[in-house]
Amino acid sequence: MKNAMSLLLTALVGWACLVGANQTAEAEAEPNASEIRFNDSGVFIDDERIERLQQRIEEEEAPTAAAFEELLEREAELIAHEPDVPEVWYVPPFYEDSEGHRESKEVLKLDGNNAYRLALLYRLTGEDAYAEAAVALIEPWTELEELETHDDSSLSFSYHFPSMIFAADLLRPSEAWTSTLEEEFRDWIRERALPMNTMDRQNNWGNWGLVLVMAIAAFTEDEELFVEGVERWKHFIEAQIAEDGHLPHEVTRNQGIGERGIWYTHFTLMPQTIAAEIAYVNGVDLYDYESPSGRTLEQAFRRVAPWALDPDTFPYFQPGEGREQLGTTYVGYFEILNARWRDDAATEMLERQRPIDPNHSAPVITLTHGTPE
Repeated sequence: MKNAMSLLLTALVGWACLVGANQTAEAEAEPNASEIRFNDSGVFIDDERIERLQQRIEEEEAPTAAAFEELLEREAELIAHEPDVPEVWYVPPFYEDSEGHRESKEVLKLDGNNAYRLALLYRLTGEDAYAEAAVALIEPWTELEELETHDDSSLSFSYHFPSMIFAADLLRPSEAWTSTLEEEFRDWIRERALPMNTMDRQNNWGNWGLVLVMAIAAFTEDEELFVEGVERWKHFIEAQIAEDGHLPHEVTRNQGIGERGIWYTHFTLMPQTIAAEIAYVNGVDLYDYESPSGRTLEQAFRRVAPWALDPDTFPYFQPGEGREQLGTTYVGYFEILNARWRDDAATEMLERQRPIDPNHSAPVITLTHGTPE
């Protein structure tokens, strides 16, 4: 009896230790609230980066100076751009109505990206006219009440609205960004924009929804939402990346023939990278995260970079009459990743494409993140 009790006690102690270890591992896997340092000077672009960019521009350092000059050449166009807020936000599915899809989402793409470009010009030059023009593009969107979520409406919103948040964040030092507008914008992105996110999806939709969530969390300094986004980011690393670094959800898109396989790989890793940068700016470094099965963002980056450079090496494309690979050069996010993990193929792609100005969430990315060679 004594031996039996001893064995039972040993088992209970072992079980308790195992539970405790599991709980400790889970706690370590999640970012502690104390690790999150919401950056008062930036959601995606902070004061430190602005100062570095100003110095590079002054010293005419490539690729920053050339990208800045290209942006500055658009000054008149950007200031003249007027907001175009629809009565109802709705975007039809691309593969059923490509023309209607592009036309419907164009208004937010232009307003958001141009507001961000203007906000950057304001911060880099100190000229109030840029801030005032940016505010004029953002403010009308806080009055939009009807947002549809079906078809491609939520996806398009998830990948085009974050640039509006990045712009608003950059405008905070300006008198044009009033306390009233700050309050209205914070309320609107919490109540109207946040429910539009697609973070629950498993393919690239989920990654773009994550960018929207992370941007809102950082802007509003919502620790709980921020942690939720970080955990989803880690889930995507584990769930989306195969052992050899390719993305199984994306490489065989379009009836399994892979015409857009490289494009959809880019279209997944681009938001995953933007979300990682938001986290990094706000105190959580995800770049070196390794999932339970050993998956990493670097692994996926190094897999796709050679395919982008030479699409003929992409093994998931099935050639046929009239078929061609599309979107292989959408490599703007390489500006961020190649600065950390220099890759020869990525470096060559950047040299070919610069200055790069992506349509989704982070335009003028060579200006903001291009690393001098």
